[in-house]
This record gives sequence, C-alpha cells and structure tokens, in this order.
Amino acid sequence: MITGVGLVSSLGDSAPALWDALRQARSGLGDVPHLALDAYRTRVGGAVRDFVPRQYISDPKSLKLMTRPVRLGVAAMELAVQDAGLIAAGKPTPLLAELNPARIACFVGSPGHAGDRDELLRALDLSYGNGDGAGLDLAAFGAVGIPTVNPLWLLKSLANLVLYFVSLRLGAQGPNANICMSGAGGAMAVGEAFHAIRYGRADLAMAGGYESLLDEERLESFEPSGLLYLGQGAAAAASRPFDRDRAGFVAAEGGAFLVLEEAERAQRRGARLYGELRGYGTAASGAEGRANESAAAFTGAMEAALTDARLQAWDLSAVFAQGLATERSDRAEAEALKQLLTARAAYTPVTAVKSMTGNLLAGSGPLEAIAALGSLTPAGYVPPILNLEHPDPDLGLDYVRGKARAGEFPRILVNAGGLGGTVASLIIERTPDHSPERAGGAQ
Repeated sequence: MITGVGLVSSLGDSAPALWDALRQARSGLGDVPHLALDAYRTRVGGAVRDFVPRQYISDPKSLKLMTRPVRLGVAAMELAVQDAGLIAAGKPTPLLAELNPARIACFVGSPGHAGDRDELLRALDLSYGNGDGAGLDLAAFGAVGIPTVNPLWLLKSLANLVLYFVSLRLGAQGPNANICMSGAGGAMAVGEAFHAIRYGRADLAMAGGYESLLDEERLESFEPSGLLYLGQGAAAAASRPFDRDRAGFVAAEGGAFLVLEEAERAQRRGARLYGELRGYGTAASGAEGRANESAAAFTGAMEAALTDARLQAWDLSAVFAQGLATERSDRAEAEALKQLLTARAAYTPVTAVKSMTGNLLAGSGPLEAIAALGSLTPAGYVPPILNLEHPDPDLGLDYVRGKARAGEFPRILVNAGGLGGTVASLIIERTPDHSPERAGGAQ
C-alpha cells in the first residue's frame, strides 16, 4: 500500500497542489530563476521556484553536504515521511520507533554524480600556465588549486548521498539500493521497494527519485544530443508529447518519494491509503544507437508489469505515458501501446505529465506515479496532454486532449524510460476503501 507521498516540483510541493494543476492543465514551465540561461539555446525549464531548503531540512551541517539536486530529493523524502506519520515536529513518531530497523527498506533513483563543478573549475583555472600554452600544471593544481576546493567536495559528489540521508532519517537497516538508470531509475526504485515488501523482505519502504537538469553541466551535456528542447517561444507551449510539432523534452528538476507498507499492517494502523502497487516490470531495448527509441523495451516492460500483477491489458483503465516529446521515442512508445492494448487502444485514455512538468529524469517516474494517484478516486480524472494540437496520425491512441477527462479509472499503468534504453512500468490501482478523505483530500 502507498501510505505517504512527498514531492517538490515545478507544480508545487504537495500531492493536492500537483493534482489540481494537472486537472486544470496548468503548466509549470517557465524561466529558471536560479540559473542564467543566456549562454544556452534553451530558454525554458521546469524549475522548482522559491525553494528554501531550510523549510524542509533543519540541520545546517547536512545542508553543507548537499548540492541543489540532493536538497530537492531530501526535501521530497522529508515531506513523504511526514505525510505517512513517521516524522512529526521534526522527530520520529511512535509508529516509526516500533518498526524493526532491519525491516525498513530504502530505494532511490539517482542521477549519479551530484557534485558542484564550479568549485573544481576554480581550482583548474588557477592551475594553468601563465598564458604560454603550457596547459594544466599539475604541481600548481596540487599547491594552489586543490586548497581552494571545499574539503567536502568529494562527499557532496557521491551518487548515493540521498540514499544515505533517507536511511539515516528512518534508521533504516534493511534492503536498499541506489539506482542510476537515467529516467527509469526512480520508477525502478518504487518497483524494487514494492517487491521487497511483497516478498517479505521489508515491512515498510521508502522509494523515489530526484534530479536537476537545470545546471550548467547537465544543460551542456544535453544540448548537443538532439533530445533537448532548444526553442525560445512561449514556455507553456514548449513540451509537446505525441504532437506533430514536438521539438524535444524540456529540462526540469525536482524530487518525489513514496512510502510503501505491507497491506495488513497499514490497514491495521488505520493508515491513509493512496493506492496499491499491483505490478512492476522492466525491459531493455537491446538496440544500437539511440536505445530509448525502441518499442521493444516499452512492450517488454509493460508486459512484465501485467504478468507481475496477474492482469491482462484490458484490465487497464488509463496510461500515464513516458511522453518524452521526441519523435522517435514517442513513436516507439505509441507503437508498443497499440500492440499491447490491441482493440482497446482506441478507448484507453493516454496522458503525458511531462507536457506540464518537463523531464526530471530519475524524478519523473515517482512524480508521475503520484500524479496517477489523483486519478484513482471514484470522482477521478485523467489530466490532458498539454499542447497536443496535432497528434501524429500514425500513432492512433486515445490521447486526452484539451481538458481533463472525468470518470472512474481504478487501475493505471505508468511508464518511465531511461535514455540508455531501459523502461520501467508500474501498475497502480485503487484500494477497496479508497476515498478522497482517506487519500489526503484529493479534491
């Protein structure tokens, strides 16, 4: 069971705020206050605005160890444990204290290296020859450059830093993993946590992911790739999954975490039940070139999730697609969905949250899983794909366009894909006693 959620995103820092924005088709894309984009070909991003880390992270010593992406991830984690009743007034509750630490699991989707390159660049600048073309002077680097680098620089760069802070916050000593699998990593973390509970390895698990593509190093890496949106038009119109005029994904940032508990235990303690994870699957493309453009990976992951859930494709009520907004990736995913859904492809609603949030890679899967929880209520809805004005005629799916589609959607498939070709799929369903009140006021 999902008993707690936490997020920081361009659409707010609570599930109700996210759900309301998605229902109203309100874009979170715009300028990037913390980063000057004058040197880049893209002028828009999905930034977390007015982010004040001390609102979420009280320990100043811990803050010194955190770069912006790590702070976003830890903030989302903190909101999730508060939402689940594990932490209150900054301290562990009796609920957390009574748990066996060896049966608390943590799984985190991480971008990998998280260091602040500016600190190292300053040291390198001091270590070059005196304009004589001699290049890097290693002796100067050791004598002059290195002393200017923060002694904690290496620790701040560790790929598993959020996993460390999550485990520390919960006192967790059970199954754990830091998953560096690009855009699939966060969804894989949620799936692995789900399996840890299903197969009796844990009673409670924290799972999610985080990323910030809105920094110099990440933007410089992605601009030459052909995958990133490089336009300078209206920000809200930049992200266009499955649209004829799509031009790449919009860089974004944020974090999202879920608390999972064994069902009987959650019900016995009267926990708030957002929904239930039912199935999880992964697959890889096995293809050369741009591996994220393979329909085989999407097909394999979705079929594996259905098998894991002991369901058939016709049991799905809606699909929250990866919707990367690149031509080949969108086409691959759409082809896989048509193959999976067969005759039901014409009337199984498909949406793509990245049209409003942009792409936060490892954070996208968990964020979109939380978004899907808003559709599970009896008075539910599927949010529209923003900017889908001219759907590719060949892709023939039941895209939700214009405005949210009301109805009952008790079982939802969520796709998340990594740029290296791995796809993870989750199936989330409504709990029998699901109601807006028990699901955190999802009005």
